[in-house]
Amino acid sequence: MGLIRRGKKKGEEGYGQGRATIAEGDDALLDEEAMVEQLLACVEAPDYRPPTLPAVAVELMSLSQRTDVEIDEIVALLEQDSFIAGRILKMVGFAAFSGASKITSLREATMRLGLNTIRDLVMEIAMNMRVFKSPDYADTMELLRQHSTATAHVSRVICNHTSVDAEFAFLAGLLHDVGIAGVLLALSEKKGRRKSPPDLISIWPAVDRVHQRAGELMAGIWELPADIQTALSAHHQVILKGEVHPLSATVAIANEVAHSLGRGVIPKEGDALEEMSEDERDCIRAHTSVDKSGKGTIKHAVEGLGLDEAALLEIRREAQEVIASLSATP
Repeated sequence: MGLIRRGKKKGEEGYGQGRATIAEGDDALLDEEAMVEQLLACVEAPDYRPPTLPAVAVELMSLSQRTDVEIDEIVALLEQDSFIAGRILKMVGFAAFSGASKITSLREATMRLGLNTIRDLVMEIAMNMRVFKSPDYADTMELLRQHSTATAHVSRVICNHTSVDAEFAFLAGLLHDVGIAGVLLALSEKKGRRKSPPDLISIWPAVDRVHQRAGELMAGIWELPADIQTALSAHHQVILKGEVHPLSATVAIANEVAHSLGRGVIPKEGDALEEMSEDERDCIRAHTSVDKSGKGTIKHAVEGLGLDEAALLEIRREAQEVIASLSATP
């Protein structure tokens, strides 16, 4: 019996009209190109909606782009969400933020850290609450969360060695692989009568191929700044209209550094993963190119940002320190 296709090919009438599903057993039958079509149809369908961000995160993003915002506005906004407020106070109590004296109030945190850092913290909390969570792909989502957090911090480090405006560097790094999460969440939602969504081993290469497009769509729905949307869509490409896009190049390098320092989306030996069998871990590790940029892309990124060998070595040294400190962060 032949495979019944669900959804249309891109460019065909009826493509992306919310009817795309992957039926039980299809993930074992579809070749990679067909799976890419199916995944794109899922995330490009008009009825696709990524997880809703907390109102506080959305409003803070808007406030951070104003020049006349007052401290009282920020504090009042944070106080509207007791969970996020509590998480912020817990996070800023960590020595890396508090310094010599401990931060004990939202007002003090905002005054000492600044609106952009508070915004970044709130978005990180929001991603951990709403996006990097899936009972169907729990282990992968946890690896993705750790990788995204590491990439965010390394992106900020890179900006210290370049002329790139660091305003959105952390957020671009944090969200750069949100398309992977979005695709996995969409598959979980569309599993229908299946007891489980498609097996990750069979769909992993296709997920990797569509994650930039999925991330761009999610960022657009969330109405994130245009520069972040571009970075999400081009962090494995970096050259747009003949020129290197600085934020995309920053994220591309940060992504590679995070992978090389053991914070990638592929399980490492010794990772304590609860959901995956040993066979599954071995198969996923076999996809070593997942979320990796080509050598040419990294070369363009390095040259575009004007980084020399000494700067790259210093970035790696600083990144290693930052990543090591993340495990101690509450």
